[in-house]
Amino acid sequence: MALSLNERDRRYKAIRAMMDEKGFSILLAASNAMWSGHVRYFSNYPPHFGYSYVVFPKEGPPTQFVFSKIQEQIAKKRWVEDSRQSSNYAGDIVKRIKELDHHGKKIGLVGVENMSFTIFDHLKMELPSVTFVDATREITNMRMIKSPEELALARQCAQITDQLYGRVKEVTKAGVSEYEIYAEMDYFMRKKEIESAFNLIASGPFPVAPFLSPSKRVLGPTDSLLIEFTPRYEGYYTQLTVLTHLVEPSPKMKEFTDIVLAAQKAGLTFMKPGNRASDVAKPMKEFIEKAGYSYPYRGGHGMGHDLDEPPAIIPEDNTLLQSGMTIVIHPCVMDKSGEGVFLGDSYVVTDTGWERLNTGLNK
Repeated sequence: MALSLNERDRRYKAIRAMMDEKGFSILLAASNAMWSGHVRYFSNYPPHFGYSYVVFPKEGPPTQFVFSKIQEQIAKKRWVEDSRQSSNYAGDIVKRIKELDHHGKKIGLVGVENMSFTIFDHLKMELPSVTFVDATREITNMRMIKSPEELALARQCAQITDQLYGRVKEVTKAGVSEYEIYAEMDYFMRKKEIESAFNLIASGPFPVAPFLSPSKRVLGPTDSLLIEFTPRYEGYYTQLTVLTHLVEPSPKMKEFTDIVLAAQKAGLTFMKPGNRASDVAKPMKEFIEKAGYSYPYRGGHGMGHDLDEPPAIIPEDNTLLQSGMTIVIHPCVMDKSGEGVFLGDSYVVTDTGWERLNTGLNK
């Protein structure tokens, strides 16, 4: 279920309305293979390797620059027919902008954190009459609110994630290594058409840290397994962080788990339109600290084309919550020795509150 041309037209209409309001004649979006969301939002094609850029004029078709000829051929079949392989991004981007109405105009840069100094310096040198402005926030604000098509893909991704967790529980046993479990995960995901994933795994008595890529460690008979599943399906990430126990968990593990789930429930009470990200974060932090433990990580974050997007569920983030946001809520509890529990799952903010996308955390 790929994104439709209607979704493209919806985005382009909103982007150009913003350009009118802000006085931009052109936008230049930059992404890399790890953080591909900005370019993908314009083109429906992410850079699978290296970097990619989209030149998006207020009028007329956009142009996408990609690393290889193969990428060019694939990108042309998505939303940007004028996709070009480039071995000189800086020169080719400037050449394209010079073909457009740019003299004395304002160009918005989207994803400046993905843009090299070399390219930015070349833009300023070759386009001296242009005023460059960071337009990342404007596009990020659009990306935070998902359309019905986008939400359908997020729901499908969450469903596959729950199925993946079910498969992990089937293969998790003493004598199996983290690498073997990870291999089963990867095989299962590819069969379900997951295009990529950022999964983390740890095992041991209290596997909250280190929380890393898989290792050679073999699970013992009394271990627990912590996995953060973060797959991407048709361009959309969801996340599920869960524990699997090989034996009945200890009283301390049960206490940690109860505290984390109760803290999450306290935060979810405030996850609704009109409240802020900080309103969700503060009660989770307060609940855990009142129980006598530390709250070492963020309580969650937005998700979408990228695995980590605004808002951040922290007491300092005052982003207004709006219907259509997809957010993972994952509080963590930790004691002074570093033992603890880290759990969470994905949600959609609705008109009246929230919708849970995953079911795995409740099983």
